[in-house]
Amino acid sequence: MANVQAPCRDIAIRMLASVRQGKRQAACDLAGEITGCETADLHSLALAGRILELAGAGNGESEWLYRRMAAAAPELIYPRYRLCELLLKCGQTFEAAELATRLVAQAPDNARIQDLEKRVTAFAAGSGFDLWRRWCAGSGSSREGGGIANSAMAVVVIGFRAQPSLVHAVASLLEQEEPAEIVVVNSGGGDPATLLAPFAARIRLIDVQAPLYAGAARNIGIDASRAPHIAFLAGDCRARPGWIRTRLAAHERGARAVASAIVPSDHDKDLALAAHLCLFGARSPETPPTQALRYGASYDRQVFAEFGYFNPTLRISEDTDLARRLGRQVHPAWVPQVQTEHGSPQGRLRFWREMFGRGRRAARYQPAREPQSSARAAVVRELLAAARQRTATVLRIADEFLKLEPTRQAAIRKLVGPASLAYGAGNYIGLVSLHRARRFHQESRRSRSRGAIQPALRKAEKALRADPANLAVRLELIDLLRASGGGDHCAKADTHLDIAMWQSAFHDERLAGMADWLLERKMTERAWRLGEIATFSLPSAILVHERLARAAETIGDPVAFELAAFDALARDPAAAPIGPRLDALYETSSRALA
Repeated sequence: MANVQAPCRDIAIRMLASVRQGKRQAACDLAGEITGCETADLHSLALAGRILELAGAGNGESEWLYRRMAAAAPELIYPRYRLCELLLKCGQTFEAAELATRLVAQAPDNARIQDLEKRVTAFAAGSGFDLWRRWCAGSGSSREGGGIANSAMAVVVIGFRAQPSLVHAVASLLEQEEPAEIVVVNSGGGDPATLLAPFAARIRLIDVQAPLYAGAARNIGIDASRAPHIAFLAGDCRARPGWIRTRLAAHERGARAVASAIVPSDHDKDLALAAHLCLFGARSPETPPTQALRYGASYDRQVFAEFGYFNPTLRISEDTDLARRLGRQVHPAWVPQVQTEHGSPQGRLRFWREMFGRGRRAARYQPAREPQSSARAAVVRELLAAARQRTATVLRIADEFLKLEPTRQAAIRKLVGPASLAYGAGNYIGLVSLHRARRFHQESRRSRSRGAIQPALRKAEKALRADPANLAVRLELIDLLRASGGGDHCAKADTHLDIAMWQSAFHDERLAGMADWLLERKMTERAWRLGEIATFSLPSAILVHERLARAAETIGDPVAFELAAFDALARDPAAAPIGPRLDALYETSSRALA
């Protein structure tokens, strides 16, 4: 069997290389070679179908490959599972429901198939299932106007508690000369429907009651829109004229991501300009391309299919995290003509308070320090030096890039200096909080080692309050809650486990570690669901799927093995030792293809 498969497997490997190089048409052409190959086997057809999905080559080619494979081997799970997913995306709910019913009958205990069947049933029944709901827990609603533009650009407007400035953000998009598909995602409460009533016919409004971080709101907008390119606009910003047209022009020239500039809402006011320079100085339109920070990007939709979505658990820097995954493969074009107008702070104290908060949140991304009493003075001196450096950088931008007059620079300095100190103070407080979390975590582990579960639990809870982004602390707390027993503790453990799975879902090694953690504790259903999350949170991940395939083989679950093994092989057709194991599984079902 291996000799027959070799030519098609080589083509699949070349397909994947084309995908990684951004050569999607070449991947499609190679898929045609597989479909036309007389020796095409079940294995290669499935690989070609999945790689085509990752390449964004269109659902039709993948659907044809899965249908051919399913017809040849109707007892296999993977081709019908993937076909059901594609049919659901295309709105072919009747056939998808039939497939889901047969899959559940064949594998009633598989968590991934159970989830698929729930989605298909809800969609077929018209009960309002929407793909975007996977990014939020609790209640949420969607309203869609009848006059939404059919555009090449979707814009996701991110609102929080229906702030009044949402009106100006949406209005600035509707005033553009080029129409856009507008999706407003509001979270945390408020009444966005009433606030945006004048625009109701021309927008899609999604209102989630629970507060969301920006990454989750962005992801909801991505899943709730259809346009081939997607941009994002914060609810306290406005899009200046040409914002959509200029972005689209850059995309049409071949840019897969287009970064934008930020301008202050009132350039003539010292406070507005000082805040702009402190927060977004390196994104000013005057910044040279070599020094510009390339944020505020719009993307080719397929970027998210290839590299994954924004991390919904990050309080800040969700766009930096995505940029890390994109690496050199997708480098945003700097197009300073695309300008976003950011609202000005309402008073000096609010400005400095915002800088304090930003500094505190940024502490997680600073080099590790131990702000103990013996070293505290040195840390303070270091942070003061950083504040002076921050002020100098801001003033250099004002002088070299914005060409401000000396008298204006002097006025700006009086505002920027205290702001930099506020940022440094917040940074120091953030470091203290992280140190406290580490200390509580160590104390919790010592108590647990002595068998003192309740004291360990209290320390772990304190550690997590001090550092909620710490995955290791959260997992320790989950173990302690499960060890404590009781309904309330188990419910809390489940809630924390949901968060932990998402916290791990955007890094290959963390995903694999999370899978190991779940499997060690016999949480196999959770492990299979983690594998499903990984297929869209981090499409390039392979370690987690390899782990799950080996675990499924160990416990004798052929369905889970088949799904996980193909998820791994579609990312690396040469993956070993999964390939030979899957070949052996197919020995009993391989047959000639018509």
